Amino acid sequence: MPPRTSLPRRAAKSPALRKIAVVLALVLAYQLWLVVQAQGKVGPGVGAQRDARGRFAVDVELGFAPERFHILRLQKHGRIAGTDGHVVHLRGVAPAGVDALAREYWIRHIEVPRRGS
Repeated sequence: MPPRTSLPRRAAKSPALRKIAVVLALVLAYQLWLVVQAQGKVGPGVGAQRDARGRFAVDVELGFAPERFHILRLQKHGRIAGTDGHVVHLRGVAPAGVDALAREYWIRHIEVPRRGS
């Protein structure tokens, strides 16, 4: 009778399970990268001037002129108040919305709106 191998040892030899483990590791690494790169995107003072509902305005800077896809994604987190080149002005953004926006890899920076915009 051949010696029995343990379940973890047999699983480690399985090509299908190794592929699943690699895909899982890649997804976890991507999520970690999103968290790390989001750290420096939110400028100082964002969320300091909140309205009665706890929401505030932000300017979202992109590295390109926004297209329909980007505007629709930004609308999930606030009201679009206009655009100036690569900057989209959002109003009524919740703190959780800023966190979600910062995790988007195509957003460069989130700032407090300048006066007059």
